Amino acid sequence: MIPNLFYVNIYFKVIGNKTIYSSQNYKASSSKRQEPLNDSSEGDSGLVTVHKKPRLGSSSNDGSSHLPSTPEKKINVNEPNTPEDVRVPTIYYGARTHKQIEQVVKEFARTVYSGEAAMTVLSSREYSCIREFDRHQWPSKNDMCRGCVKTFESNKKESSNCLYHNNRKLLNHRSLPAVFDLEDLVKAGKEKQACPYYAAREMATAANIIFCPYNYLIEPSIRSSMQIDVSDNIVIIDEGHNIEDVCRDAATITITRTNITAAITELQKVSQYIYANQDSMGYIEHLLKVLSNWDQWFVNQMPLINNRPVNNDKAEYTWVVEHFINTLENHTIGLGHYSEFRDHAEMFCRRLREDPRTLMGVSQATGTLVENINTLLGYLFRDGGRHIDDFVPTLERTDIPDISRTHFRNNHIDKEVLCLRLICMNPAVVFEALKPARSIIIASGTLAPLISMHSELGTKFPLEANPRHIISSDRVWIGSLSTCPDGSPLQCTYSELQQVHIQDALGKIVVHVCSITPSGVLCFLPSYYSMKKLITRWQDTGIWNMLESIKNVFQEGRNVRDHNEIMDDYYECAASSRGALLFAVYRGKVSEGMDFKDHQARAVIAIGIPYPNTFETAVKEKMKYNDKYQKERNLLKGSEWLQVQAFRPLNQAVGRCVRHRMDWGAVLLVDGRFQKPQYSDQLSKWVREYLNKNHHTFESLLNSANSLESFMQHMKIQETEDT
Repeated sequence: MIPNLFYVNIYFKVIGNKTIYSSQNYKASSSKRQEPLNDSSEGDSGLVTVHKKPRLGSSSNDGSSHLPSTPEKKINVNEPNTPEDVRVPTIYYGARTHKQIEQVVKEFARTVYSGEAAMTVLSSREYSCIREFDRHQWPSKNDMCRGCVKTFESNKKESSNCLYHNNRKLLNHRSLPAVFDLEDLVKAGKEKQACPYYAAREMATAANIIFCPYNYLIEPSIRSSMQIDVSDNIVIIDEGHNIEDVCRDAATITITRTNITAAITELQKVSQYIYANQDSMGYIEHLLKVLSNWDQWFVNQMPLINNRPVNNDKAEYTWVVEHFINTLENHTIGLGHYSEFRDHAEMFCRRLREDPRTLMGVSQATGTLVENINTLLGYLFRDGGRHIDDFVPTLERTDIPDISRTHFRNNHIDKEVLCLRLICMNPAVVFEALKPARSIIIASGTLAPLISMHSELGTKFPLEANPRHIISSDRVWIGSLSTCPDGSPLQCTYSELQQVHIQDALGKIVVHVCSITPSGVLCFLPSYYSMKKLITRWQDTGIWNMLESIKNVFQEGRNVRDHNEIMDDYYECAASSRGALLFAVYRGKVSEGMDFKDHQARAVIAIGIPYPNTFETAVKEKMKYNDKYQKERNLLKGSEWLQVQAFRPLNQAVGRCVRHRMDWGAVLLVDGRFQKPQYSDQLSKWVREYLNKNHHTFESLLNSANSLESFMQHMKIQETEDT
């Protein structure tokens, strides 16, 4: 993360290829503060300077102590001041989770800019709506909000049916602290009975720094609904190692027949109230016709998938994209009818967003469906169809088990669910919408190889920084393990993990690490399936009882509520004398969204290499796509791309422990493949430097001079002396 660096960009003279001293007359936004920030700095090198708040009682250069204060503004008579009509760019800081945003906001509070630059935090209604939600009345919080906040005139004042929405202006930059996170905002909203969701959006119009999940910046639909304009502004994407996947996912559209039929039912009910919807009937009737054609399209594609094999309750059929487009034309939902549908869809979505009471009975799900169909067709037909080859259309049929069917009333979903997926192969399709920004900064500890990021995003990054790790080598132990306790080879591939002798060996390895490591231990596994498989075996053999006798043992939660509770308990137990062990998966919430410092993760056990499943359609087609366009678009070969996809989450998981917040720690890479250069070379540079030739058998792991136990004993003695 770069929490202490990005704020410097407010003071950049030249950012990217643009300068705020341009001869062009940039007009100050009326919603922004008219007095620009001081733009002076020492010299004109363009180098980054970190400005942190002086600590209480710290000494200045002349030896005198002082209280924390904003540094005096220096005026360089040789340089022009920022013209008043120049708009200072807004900084959009995106992180993967709100937990990461909370950490960054804390770092921002430590800088001198916390009193100079106005900020806000954007979030969804799920996180920031404080009105009591009645599940029996509303399908979702979004629907409740749309139904309640429609304004009307009351005593010459704008009002709505939501008290919190009416009071939203009580939350502003004057009533809130200079720096606040989402939790602070929601707490203040409850105290003032004011809506945090709409207050944050209104504060964004006057904010210099806007924190948000980075999908708000990347996904076109969210960017539009949140009224985010990146043009000539600064975009920072933290923990951006999976930016390629996020962009592909943002452009991948899924449409189910279930949603189609539900939307038809809703629109048919709305169309019955002709007297109240005269101005809406044109586009409602058009959408009903189009959705009916889509429903018939699903019916007519059934023979294609009925003959396909079923794997894990799912059957798939993949088209050549030209053939798929022909099926759309045959049902009058293709290119020839796209422009008319687009106009009616945009009109409908705008009315649903701005005046939802004229479309009472239409849910957010229907609005999202119409928007998704419009987006899907737009990717295929806009700009002369230049992105047609960047997508793979698939039809999927998923069989629902009997235990799930009992939850649906009136057999609304019977035995199978049909869905169309338009899978994006090229993340540049989405990323190109960010290019109007003044600067784009992508930060992570695991961006390498950068050539993949350049080609996949279709963007040149002229400035790169790859600093060395700040923890000294004597305080970090990284090693690999290539054998089981009985001396047999150890490789943690999917097939090997099914073998009971490998499962038992891994259990003994985890027991050994936990027995010699104080405080917290993290153990990463390739998937939830492998986690369940191992834990079940260990419970049967008694290894699980051994682990519980040494540490408090936790498993990563798959939903947000369970995850937060589990992590709170883990942090508490990790600080105890027994310590704690947490099992997690690569690409999961722990590896992507949590930060561990000091005692919270004294050791990380990284089991296996998390290769994506090459039997999945998206992975298989992406590899074909890269092989096809390797030379034309300078892409990695499919096999090389797969390697990158495997090692980025592994490097990220390892970085959860050994990072700038950690005073000392150890990492054990459990897989014999790490001793081969074609695998170890894929590790992050700093990991390779610490690893060097520290490769072990199980015997040497226990008894060599550079054993893990020797390191742990040395660091415990060192920690006692430091204390």
